[in-house]
Amino acid sequence: MIKPKEDHNYVAFFLTLACNLNCSYCINLHNGGSRYTQAKRQQFTYKEWIEAANRLELRDDLPLTLQGGEPTLLKGFDIFIREVKPEIKMDLLTNMMFDVEWFIKNIPISRFDREANYAPIRVSYHPGQNKIEDLIYKTKKMEDAGFRIGLFGILHPDEEIRTHILHVQEQALKEGIDFRTKEFLGEYNGKLYGTFKYPQSVASQTLRECKCRTTELLVDPNGYTYKCHSDLYAGRDPYANILDKNFSADMVDEFRDCFVYGDCNPCDVKVKTNRFQEYGHTSVEIKDIKGIDGI
Repeated sequence: MIKPKEDHNYVAFFLTLACNLNCSYCINLHNGGSRYTQAKRQQFTYKEWIEAANRLELRDDLPLTLQGGEPTLLKGFDIFIREVKPEIKMDLLTNMMFDVEWFIKNIPISRFDREANYAPIRVSYHPGQNKIEDLIYKTKKMEDAGFRIGLFGILHPDEEIRTHILHVQEQALKEGIDFRTKEFLGEYNGKLYGTFKYPQSVASQTLRECKCRTTELLVDPNGYTYKCHSDLYAGRDPYANILDKNFSADMVDEFRDCFVYGDCNPCDVKVKTNRFQEYGHTSVEIKDIKGIDGI
């Protein structure tokens, strides 16, 4: 069994990196990667994902988060959800472009039923890609069926988009729907946005060596595990596979050599909330950065 430790904050299965939206600011593509190239990577079948999930022994406060890409695009997604052992609770990060009638009919509510300060099913709203009217309608439909849904929007630095997001949030809240905002991360018009713990870690012109470890179990579409999101999205330097017989949670804690400090994914180095919604957490710990004193 794979039993994450108390200080392990996140367990994520990236079921696929394919997506049915095409957002210019996608955090998966922060370093200029290609969605098409990512989506073409070899992928587990739903049967292999079931095997991987059944190896986990998770605490009540630590769900298995399903994400991507758009995780519901996995062929056999509903079978995977139903057939994983019942004690595994899940969260879902989705754009909710799926058929909600199909979802309600085929997905057990119990899989996403847990106590938390936020909804287990978290839906991203992307102006120009998915429609807020559709998301509000689908959210109400899902909530009427017993699912807990939360909507999220990015506070983009473009004033028009930012104003629109705030207007949409107000609209959703009036409808009784949980709508929260997140800060924009990355570069826009030559300026870097985000609150990052480590200097020159994101969008730097200079790449440095360092040692890095994570507090998260990150599993890519083919079961490989990585020390950070940047490595996962690039398919770079996996340290193991979730189906390796000798895989253990101890491997998550190891400091590993990195040669691309400066190309960190904002998700890894931003200062954010942990799974208890407590602010001040970062996903990775970095030390021995070449050329930067004191870290």
